[in-house]
Amino acid sequence: MNKFMTTFSQTYISKIRAKSFIFTTLLIVLLVFAGANFDKIIDLFDSSEDIATVEVNADENIAGQFEAMLGSMSDNIEVVDADGDAVVTIEDSQPLSAEVSSENEISSNQSSEIELALNELNRQSIINSLELTEEDAALLTSEVSVQYDVTSETDDSSAADESGMEPLNIVIFYIAVLGMFMIIINYASQIAMEISMEKSSRVIEMIVSSVKPVSHVLAKISAIILVSFTQLFVIVIAIVSAIYIFNLNEVFDEFGLEVSDNTVPMLIYSIIFLVLGLVLYLTVSAMLGSFVNRMEDLQQALMPITFMSIAGLYLGMFNLMTPDTLLVKITSYFPFFTPFVMPLRILDGETSQATLLIGIAILIVTIVISVFLAASIYRNSVLSTEKGIIKNLKRIRKQ
Repeated sequence: MNKFMTTFSQTYISKIRAKSFIFTTLLIVLLVFAGANFDKIIDLFDSSEDIATVEVNADENIAGQFEAMLGSMSDNIEVVDADGDAVVTIEDSQPLSAEVSSENEISSNQSSEIELALNELNRQSIINSLELTEEDAALLTSEVSVQYDVTSETDDSSAADESGMEPLNIVIFYIAVLGMFMIIINYASQIAMEISMEKSSRVIEMIVSSVKPVSHVLAKISAIILVSFTQLFVIVIAIVSAIYIFNLNEVFDEFGLEVSDNTVPMLIYSIIFLVLGLVLYLTVSAMLGSFVNRMEDLQQALMPITFMSIAGLYLGMFNLMTPDTLLVKITSYFPFFTPFVMPLRILDGETSQATLLIGIAILIVTIVISVFLAASIYRNSVLSTEKGIIKNLKRIRKQ
């Protein structure tokens, strides 16, 4: 156990002290804080300015109506007789035409308020010219009332299917799946390289003389998995800190990101599948790295991991709006797709707890098998000098 902890601690400390780890983590944290202040960053490069007053050049009657319209549209712009920050020139035509001039560019929000006031003024002008009553004008702008009546037997279930499709749950799904994919791509090559580099050098001969190969490779796997969790933990802390420091609750409310009854289960299960998915993929990466004796063969050995992680990501992303399809249900039970697809099924209101627990059980069993195979393959190939993955695999099968 002491030798296991020695290898574990040395690998873990060396990885978190690596410049690449520190730089990548700090870069992601900076991107998180930059994203939380995206609106402020945009304002720094925005040359437009808010105006406080406007001067209206138009017929007295039109100018009075525009002032009333603008007053109802904006609380920050006041109509003055002269020396306004902007000048609105309105020509009495059908339809009305207007020109807005100012020394500096007007902000988009205030431009929209001025345009809305002008459009309403134009509507009233046309109504008056056609001698329409308010009732007739209301009929012209009224919308058609359409009611959809679905007569199929799945009428009740369709409402239940959409119960988990809240915007916040979708955001949680995106963060979990994309985060898992990025960590897999990053750390799969690291753990495979860590093992294959030792095998390709003379160092491994001294290591196996004092430490059991199985204990050594398990310590390596555990250390790098913990490194990935450490980086993930720092990123989560950065996201939570940004939410509270920069008070992003108003932004969440604006985009409809509200907590619902399905949000907490979605968050818990997403974390569980994220952790199990990382452990599975990194363990299999270590197993594939055990086949390699030359660094030139490393990328070829990791191709299955790359393809399966990309396929899992695509299955999750492209079926986001249809989480109840047969393809999603079948692939959610395939171990290497389960971490990506099973969180998607949580968005489906009809997915039972038993289904999610079966997915977790499948991952745990697959992880146990992968750890056993990784340890067995490493033990039988640690001192192998065979060149090429196929030759190394044949040698292990003979043993």
